[in-house]
Amino acid sequence: MNRYRRSAVVLTALALLAAACGGDDDGDAGDLDLVTAGTLTVCTDAPYPPMEFEEDGEFTGFDIELMRAIADTMGLDGIEVINSGFEPITSGTAMESGQCDLAAASITITEEREENVDFSDPYFDGDQSLLTKTDSGVSTLADVAGERLAVQTGTTGETYAEENATDAEIVSFDDPGDLFLALESGDAVAVLQDLVINTGRVLEDDTVAVVETYQTDEEYGFAVKEEGAEELLSQVNAALGDLRDDGTYDDIYAEWFEA
Repeated sequence: MNRYRRSAVVLTALALLAAACGGDDDGDAGDLDLVTAGTLTVCTDAPYPPMEFEEDGEFTGFDIELMRAIADTMGLDGIEVINSGFEPITSGTAMESGQCDLAAASITITEEREENVDFSDPYFDGDQSLLTKTDSGVSTLADVAGERLAVQTGTTGETYAEENATDAEIVSFDDPGDLFLALESGDAVAVLQDLVINTGRVLEDDTVAVVETYQTDEEYGFAVKEEGAEELLSQVNAALGDLRDDGTYDDIYAEWFEA
């Protein structure tokens, strides 16, 4: 089975398990002021496999399936996913405008972003990495000097490149999928972004390799608007804790990242 293809049986089992271990004692989801009553509306930035992407007309990925389990644990009917892009998420405008209740998009928790949004408890550890074609001759970031290096606009990968790849021509793309297109077309010699995303690409494409990783001690969090979402954030954190305690988080993680 393709590691990125969900099993309906697994998803159903996870949903039932999460519902059975529901977090109703941590708050009443019926009291939440949601975009759509009974549904958690989630903004994301796809494609960003294996974390969030579309397959067979539906959004899936580690972030998305974890959000489904959180919604189930909260006693909600499910989630609706909106592909809003990254800047509206990190600026907080997607949530402030009522486009969605919260965002799940592999968002690194940073002090700068905390000026615009509030974050859940961390749910994923992340580092940065350098991806290139196996025949490119690039083995370190220093080898990219004088060449074009692809990053995604507004990400911690872009920040890392700006601080550490000073001799490269840094090319920023709004759409995360465009980084890999740039690499394939020769528009960039390497991609610098989150390790989990570059590793996912290697599993799907044997013509590329991760040649360096950079420990940045990043943590991902779900984002909500700064004011007025305190109860939602409390219930999301409680549900996330329940899913860790009952093993559902580990089950979802294993489905996406373990052979």
